[in-house]
Amino acid sequence: MKTMRFYLAIVLVVGFITPIPCLSADNKILTEKINILIEPFKDWKIYVASIKPSPDSQHIAAVAQKGKEFAVVYDGHLLKAYNLISKETPIFSRDSKHFVYNAKKGTKWIVVLDSKEGKPYEGVSTPVFSPDSNHFAYIAEDGTNQFVVLDGKELSKYSRVPTKLNLVFSNDSKRFTYCAVKGKEMVAVIDGKESKSYDLVSFPAFSPDSKHVAFPVITKNSKSKKHEECMIVDNTEGTHYDKIGAFAFSPDSSHFAYSAKLDEKAIMVLDGKESTKYTDVAAPMFSPDSKNMGFFGIDGKKTYMVINGDKGAAYDEVRDLAFSPDSKHYTLTVRNGQEWHIIVDKKISPAYSEALGPIYSPDSNHVACVAIKNNKWFIVRDGKEGPQYDLVTLCHYSSDSQHFEYMVKMGNKWGDVIDDKEPVFYDGVALATFSPDSKHLAFAAQNNNKWFLVVDGIQGKNMVLGFLKGSGIIFDTKTSLYILGLAIKPGSTLGPNIIKLKVQFSDNNYL
Repeated sequence: MKTMRFYLAIVLVVGFITPIPCLSADNKILTEKINILIEPFKDWKIYVASIKPSPDSQHIAAVAQKGKEFAVVYDGHLLKAYNLISKETPIFSRDSKHFVYNAKKGTKWIVVLDSKEGKPYEGVSTPVFSPDSNHFAYIAEDGTNQFVVLDGKELSKYSRVPTKLNLVFSNDSKRFTYCAVKGKEMVAVIDGKESKSYDLVSFPAFSPDSKHVAFPVITKNSKSKKHEECMIVDNTEGTHYDKIGAFAFSPDSSHFAYSAKLDEKAIMVLDGKESTKYTDVAAPMFSPDSKNMGFFGIDGKKTYMVINGDKGAAYDEVRDLAFSPDSKHYTLTVRNGQEWHIIVDKKISPAYSEALGPIYSPDSNHVACVAIKNNKWFIVRDGKEGPQYDLVTLCHYSSDSQHFEYMVKMGNKWGDVIDDKEPVFYDGVALATFSPDSKHLAFAAQNNNKWFLVVDGIQGKNMVLGFLKGSGIIFDTKTSLYILGLAIKPGSTLGPNIIKLKVQFSDNNYL
């Protein structure tokens, strides 16, 4: 845990254009304005790779370096300098009100929460916030001991506490769990109480309603001395198997399923009841209403989609399962020989050379899937094939289910297709965003290594170096949106500005 990763400097050059009002041919006004959030500091180099926007894109944190000193820049303010800042930080809470980072102070590491230093330790892990943002935890190392620090309080000491994906808050943020090495065995620590010791404990998980917790373990059979695996749910051991695989709670938390292997055969276990035996099985998948559970069952060279215990038709391969939001429909992609098909509620499509990624509209009335035929990609939506392109990716519906968008490539150019209308092509595009009322659409596009916004089909005039990873397009009013990005003023040698690009647009319906 003492090993930390640090930032490497990235030097980028791009033009910075002053905000310009844009008038389109149909008299729709698109007004853009750039606000500089963070300017480069003299003698301090901001690491572009470290820039982190808050979830609401209202705050910015980044790491800067001057000589042998490192400091966090928060909303334009240079904070206290340290010997090092770990690469995994800074991190924002989900509500965007708190930020935390790990800093090296002398020979020790500290966690700095909202500019307040925690206790120094020999090593610290990446902190984790609770879903409600009111709690946070990390793992600390002090001498030969490792332990969790929860809300500033040191919990029980152990030989080792694994760091990856181990600190878990419940959805209601009232419960907390992790696993730890205790001597030669492991335990799960749930709400401060240790479970029984096992040879190995995997990472615990809470049910969606936060009332249950489950984790797989490896233990030795007292008679055969053979290692076995079993699921522990609410401290109750399930049946022992040779191996435990993927597991999941249903959305309403009333059901629990996991895959297991015994004597070279695989089964799905739902609420303690074993399925038919297969050569292998995949992860359990519940419908949104929790009334249906499906999984892929492999029997020899054939694969089946098993839903509620019903073993469907045999295929050479079954790859995708998608339930509709209302749980009344489902879609599969399957292969027999070289031919792929899309199955919607048991109705099979024509043959394609590839079919993947079914997605339903929010109202469950429409379903779309990507397909390939004759080396051309297209969308199959409600059984109808759309225009063909060299590549199709990242499709989604508007919140009112009336509009559909996806990205396409033709030659070396990219475009965003809206409702199957012929797109404008650019050197590059990013996934589009519908407005909350589904009346407008915006996406980022690139030409000549410069990025800009396209709002309601109108190309913006402000060119920037790029838009920040993790900062999407946010519609903050019915007639405005913003996104965070990078831009460099002509002649600047200090690096890029971190900017907010604000766009005002017409209230007239675009979609």
